[in-house]
Amino acid sequence: MRYGVAAVLVLTAACGPKRPPPTFAPDPGLVEQIREIRMSTATSACPGESFFATYTAVLNDGSLVPFETRYDKDNPPRLHVVFLQRWSNEATPLEGGGWSAAHDPLQTAMTGFHLNVALKAKPSIATSTVITPEYSCTQHTFGFSGGGAGAGGPQVTVRLGIVRSPYYDRLLVAGIEVEDAPPFYVLADARAVPPSDWLVVEARGGRGARGAEGQAGVAGTDGRAGCPGGAGGPGGAGGNGSYGGTGGRGGQITIIAPTEEPFLAGLVDARVPGGEGGEGGAGGKGGAGGKGGAVQPANDPRCVAGSAGSAGPPGAKGQDGREGLPGTRPQIVTVPTRDVFGTRIPPSLAELINYRPASPARR
Repeated sequence: MRYGVAAVLVLTAACGPKRPPPTFAPDPGLVEQIREIRMSTATSACPGESFFATYTAVLNDGSLVPFETRYDKDNPPRLHVVFLQRWSNEATPLEGGGWSAAHDPLQTAMTGFHLNVALKAKPSIATSTVITPEYSCTQHTFGFSGGGAGAGGPQVTVRLGIVRSPYYDRLLVAGIEVEDAPPFYVLADARAVPPSDWLVVEARGGRGARGAEGQAGVAGTDGRAGCPGGAGGPGGAGGNGSYGGTGGRGGQITIIAPTEEPFLAGLVDARVPGGEGGEGGAGGKGGAGGKGGAVQPANDPRCVAGSAGSAGPPGAKGQDGREGLPGTRPQIVTVPTRDVFGTRIPPSLAELINYRPASPARR
């Protein structure tokens, strides 16, 4: 369902209803009758996804007037979503009333998605809601490779731990570090992930260098002028392309799991293949055939020009390089839970690690 909604929102942004002109404004008399705004939206949202929302005005007499997303100048709606001020620190308002959730899952793990709406013409009429974060859309397959032709694969460290949040009593956090780059994080409901190979991480060697192109063949010599003209010489053969380079060796993956829950290491499918071999160089072009000799004397009708020489054959493509050797077997390290994520952690992760709920989490 959520994927369908996201697709509709994208389509709406690309070719949706006509936007009202800047001068379009609500009837002041109608504004005075509005006592409340109601917002209807998803109960949960996944970081990075878009989700719908609709808005309705409640009048003093209890009647309901929707905020429309369409606009027809010949039959304008009484209320339109452009009459609303919408803001959030955790989501971006979209044209048409929907929202786009923030991508960083740590940003909303503790807070959820706070959405705020107010009537521009009467800001005291406002409402807000909080949407539960969920992680079914989260990417959990990642591939990294060596940085140059034939380079070895990178060093990747994966850290896994279980924390609590206001929304989950067992929230899985996976931190992924590639070489010296800052880590990024993947979250999941620990009660919903499969028992093994949930997080796929690949550290592949760099692709081998492409082979050099073969040299072009030399052009054939031109035929001598005469009666008849001499034939042009054949072009030389193009040179063969050189071998592609060998792919780089696969990288190294280290998995760090808590001593208290070492089975978490089994959630990682660690792959360290060698890089693909480089493509063989292209064969050189064959040399052009020489021009046929000209008629001499030029005004003698009995003489004919010489024939052009044949072009030389192109060189053969070089052989593709060999695949690189695989990297070493992944290393698994267990440490106390407090040490799993190391010292380079963002404040939002520290808040999760230190969270102690006053009452059981809702999920």
